[in-house]
Amino acid sequence: MNQLKPWLLLLLVFFAGFAGGVVTTRAGVRHIVRHVINNPDFMRTMVEKRIAYRLRLAPEQREKVREILLNTQGDLKTLRLEFQPRFLAIVERTRSEIDSVLTPDQRQRFEELKVENAFWWQPR
Repeated sequence: MNQLKPWLLLLLVFFAGFAGGVVTTRAGVRHIVRHVINNPDFMRTMVEKRIAYRLRLAPEQREKVREILLNTQGDLKTLRLEFQPRFLAIVERTRSEIDSVLTPDQRQRFEELKVENAFWWQPR
């Protein structure tokens, strides 16, 4: 029994570290995704910086890359506005189909789940 205790303690520490890592990673990813969603210029700026650094762009090249990325950002926004109504219609249809197979108790919990996750599905 005395030889088993250190192994159990080691196993407990391992699983506690694993669980802590999962929780921390999930929270970090959610934070980054929310930041990117709320600040579209953030990603463009990060891409621009990475390209400039990795390719060692001259100042005039960096300015041209910035213009290209700004134009692309505008094109992507237009595309998002075009496809978003279709996307939201598919999401809503899926929710309705799921709702139709649930019990009243499950339906209530499903509504709560939709409210909790509304941030991810609302148009910006």
